[in-house]
Amino acid sequence: MESKTSLIRLKAKLKQPARHCFVVLFAFATMGLMALLALNLSFLSPVAQVMRNFSLTDIYYHILKDTGSSEPSHVITIVDMTDIMDRDALASVIEDIEECRPKVLAVDMLFSGERDDSIGNAHLIRVAQQYPNIVYSYKLGDYVDDSVGYTSELHSFFTDEVSVKEGFTNFERTLYGAMKRSVSVRRRVNGEVRNSLALQVADIYADGKLEKVEADDYHINFCPRTYHVIPADSILQHRQWLENRIVLFGAMHEQIDTHTTPLGDIPGVELIAYSIQTMLEQAEVRHPSVLFTIVFSFVVVLVTYLLRLAYMRWAKKRKSQWLSFMLTSTFVVALVMFFWSAVLVGIGFFIFYTTNLSVNLGWALAAIPFLGGADEFFGLAIRHCFGGFNWF
Repeated sequence: MESKTSLIRLKAKLKQPARHCFVVLFAFATMGLMALLALNLSFLSPVAQVMRNFSLTDIYYHILKDTGSSEPSHVITIVDMTDIMDRDALASVIEDIEECRPKVLAVDMLFSGERDDSIGNAHLIRVAQQYPNIVYSYKLGDYVDDSVGYTSELHSFFTDEVSVKEGFTNFERTLYGAMKRSVSVRRRVNGEVRNSLALQVADIYADGKLEKVEADDYHINFCPRTYHVIPADSILQHRQWLENRIVLFGAMHEQIDTHTTPLGDIPGVELIAYSIQTMLEQAEVRHPSVLFTIVFSFVVVLVTYLLRLAYMRWAKKRKSQWLSFMLTSTFVVALVMFFWSAVLVGIGFFIFYTTNLSVNLGWALAAIPFLGGADEFFGLAIRHCFGGFNWF
């Protein structure tokens, strides 16, 4: 008799973990169904676009931005060329920058074609010949596939006459589309590898000792930075911001070269600045594997479910019937789950801020709101559909 009682107790103990796991899986299944509907129903396409582009790191960056945690860069300075279109004037600005002795100068502008400005063309050629520490940008075009890559390149006109350092400035093939979170480190052109301008500049500044970047894409760390921006007509008055630094010469107010990032819309030259800074500081945003994310999300939701059960038991035991009713109401329970989700986001932020590891909490946060319904529906289904099945 005693052994039979012990067996019943053991079975009862085993029932609860099984039920908990099935409820959590049911919550994930419900969340997955909602996600599939959002991604495949045309009238929900705005929701699908948000789902594809959203990342919790966006929230983390804005927390840092709103708390005034922007750090000044002591490595990179930007010279704004927005209002200068004349090639002769552009060449003169480059000479002014070089007079301030930067360690490396990146020109985020493509001088395609010789045009009719013979004086400006000749001046640019002289500058290209005189200063070997300049990295010029160029563009890749006509993408085929991952093995071939791109099939065409658009360079500045003088690269046929002068040997210069270059790097492509393509970010991703949807150039003016989705959120920019990574920089293209290298790409293939007719099967041959090319390096980006950001990688070239960072490697030169590090005297060729930059930690080897294996991946073709590098996840940019957008922890807010303040880059000193100097107008093109007052360079010599700000020598201290250029000497022995990386200087990026590009447009800060050109609408066509504006990109959407976790920090909002920023100019392309500033996006390059963040890319270089991330490489130099080896502060790439790291993402765990899919398997880790799945297991982690399941554990987080399971812990949340157990805490919810503990809260409900505690609330039901209140002596005041009115208080017990209020604490177990759908509205109050939803508020408790909301604040718990905020705690989870805070934990994720702490992990990200201290380790640059972006743990994907999106799946877990999306499944948590379905826990209450999943618990009730699962219990109801078991009682009515499997009444004779005593495992649950």
